[in-house]
Amino acid sequence: MVRMLKLTSAILLAVFMAISANAAIVGEEIELGNGKQFRQPLVLEPGQKYSVSISVQSAQPNAQVTLTVEFADDGGTVKEYISTQRGLGGEGRWTVVGLEFTTPDSPRQAQLVLTADQPGTYRWDSLAVQKLHETVNEVQQYWEERFAKHGAVYTGLVVDARHLDVRRGISPRVYSESGQLLYGGVLASAEFVQDVGVVAYGRELDPDLIKRIQVDPEYAYARPLIVEAVGVVDPARTGVYVSEADAERILQALSQYDFFARYAVIFLIN
Repeated sequence: MVRMLKLTSAILLAVFMAISANAAIVGEEIELGNGKQFRQPLVLEPGQKYSVSISVQSAQPNAQVTLTVEFADDGGTVKEYISTQRGLGGEGRWTVVGLEFTTPDSPRQAQLVLTADQPGTYRWDSLAVQKLHETVNEVQQYWEERFAKHGAVYTGLVVDARHLDVRRGISPRVYSESGQLLYGGVLASAEFVQDVGVVAYGRELDPDLIKRIQVDPEYAYARPLIVEAVGVVDPARTGVYVSEADAERILQALSQYDFFARYAVIFLIN
């Protein structure tokens, strides 16, 4: 039975490592959809925290891609995996798709897998692995360097849906008015979904709730990007859409720091 990976919300000093010489190719074309996949072996240490990200572009408007990291045994059977979805939006726009996770304690063969809901030609670039560290000094250094480069950055998304009949869900989604999937949640173990969730819910943005978007328990920096939901998108009433202006604000914020990779999302509901 496939066992899902445990997830971590730690955010930390990023150490970029090239996957291989071929990974440096800029804008390499790939065919996705209709069962076609892009696969890339990853060299990851057991029991360590990582972030994996890749930039993707498509000529298909509002195409959705799924990023998965699989862990297989020596016989090639996938034993563990973690997966998330992201919408690519307008034609030709680059979108970074990322995940943070802890690798299995036992050595496994790791692979990145990229798939799409619409068949066609896509391009990828900037495949990167970040090994995440957790010491106070490393976290402080990471954020001081980021502040020096970008100024104050947003560390999480807050969706105010208190004026709508939005209900709690296992993996709620956030769309733009034009249909771009901004946040697709993450496939996770039942324990994670029940105990932590891929979003946090509350009525007010109180100090306890704001901890969800705090960058690290040892570094109490949190800057919420607050947007208002303008409608509900599914019969279960768990997903929402936001205005095009707010969607653009979210995309701009993600270009500086991908807080979706660590599930830093809060829904305010009644």
